[in-house]
Amino acid sequence: MINLPSSTYVGKNVPKEKFYSKCAINTAVKNLFVKYVEQIVWQNKLTAQTMAAEKGLLVNEIDVFEVKMKLAECPRKLFEFIDQNLHHHNVFVLTFEDRTKLFVNFKEKEKDETFLESFETPWKPADEPIFNLFGSNMDEIYESIVRSAAPDYVIASEAKQSKTSLKDYILQNKQDQKIRAQIEKLEKKLANEKQFNRQVEIRAEIRKLEKDAKL
Repeated sequence: MINLPSSTYVGKNVPKEKFYSKCAINTAVKNLFVKYVEQIVWQNKLTAQTMAAEKGLLVNEIDVFEVKMKLAECPRKLFEFIDQNLHHHNVFVLTFEDRTKLFVNFKEKEKDETFLESFETPWKPADEPIFNLFGSNMDEIYESIVRSAAPDYVIASEAKQSKTSLKDYILQNKQDQKIRAQIEKLEKKLANEKQFNRQVEIRAEIRKLEKDAKL
């Protein structure tokens, strides 16, 4: 359930054909529209005025789109394409039968097409609130929506580091994932290494990477 102030309501249908005609769409993405999307409706427009909030430094407008799905699947490539061809910060509420799902491509700047991370919730009963809003300005309101879609471990990890923003946590997590992949490669190499001196060197490399990632 999209529980937002009536002052934010738009309720405007966005024809899929609009993306076909005005965007540089390839056959693969067009097929995703045809296979998965029944209808796209621009349901809400969140601004400082419609939300009675302060303006943000990075976020001026948040557009909430309800996407009626033909299947209970959520192709990220499709929603990245839609997001990249719309202005502002966008939030997608997917509906299928009697269930809903929140999908957000988290980005920093208003017209930035570089997504820091994409988050989605599990499917929920349609009568449950889809997100919780809090914050006194548009930046904080946007981040509260992203938090609603982020998995519990992200919120829990961030709560332990109250001075770390969600953006900083995401970037650090990406870096940690790269380091973990490096460690896994080194551990495989260590298991096959016969020379003692080389084993010592590899263990030292692993310890350094673990320290860098604070694992």
